[in-house]
Amino acid sequence: MNNADTASQSVQTMYAERFATDLTDNRAEQRELTAQIERLRTRLEQLRADETWLTGMQAALPGETAPPRQRRAPRTGEQPAEDDTPAGTPVPGPRPAGRAKARPSRARAGGKKAAPSAGAPLHQLIRALMPLGEPRLVREVHADLTKTHPERGTSVQVVRNTLETLVKRGVVGKGIQKGTAMYTATAPAASQGDEAPVAG
Repeated sequence: MNNADTASQSVQTMYAERFATDLTDNRAEQRELTAQIERLRTRLEQLRADETWLTGMQAALPGETAPPRQRRAPRTGEQPAEDDTPAGTPVPGPRPAGRAKARPSRARAGGKKAAPSAGAPLHQLIRALMPLGEPRLVREVHADLTKTHPERGTSVQVVRNTLETLVKRGVVGKGIQKGTAMYTATAPAASQGDEAPVAG
């Protein structure tokens, strides 16, 4: 019986010490948070006083009648107000239409020329370098294109793809000689559909 009483008292003592420790920690944290809240409240009051002083000084400047109102951020789907644009901000004007319209006309002008220029489509340049009825290798066509129009900087693979496109159009024929693809112009350059000169 005495042993049971002793065990019960030791358990009570253990819990009492734990509760006392937790209570001490709780009160210490409360004091710390209360001090932080007080510092924040003091800082907030100081900022409000500074705002009042700054507003008064700004209003006292020459030419200042009232402090500028804060710009309200537009809600989703809402256009910003016109008076939100700061004074003196240049408003971009419309783009000149002449430059935008010049490109299509230049392309059309290039298509009307019988002798293709460097700005002509690649298939026109390649077709103009291939004599009618003369089989040519891809690397030969590429070499002639590089020599005649070095500014194009076209690869052999691009030239091959362009020749294959001309084969599908029926403008260039394709044959295999000794395992190598040979391309032969089958139609005059001036008689191609979009490359033929347009009267008038």
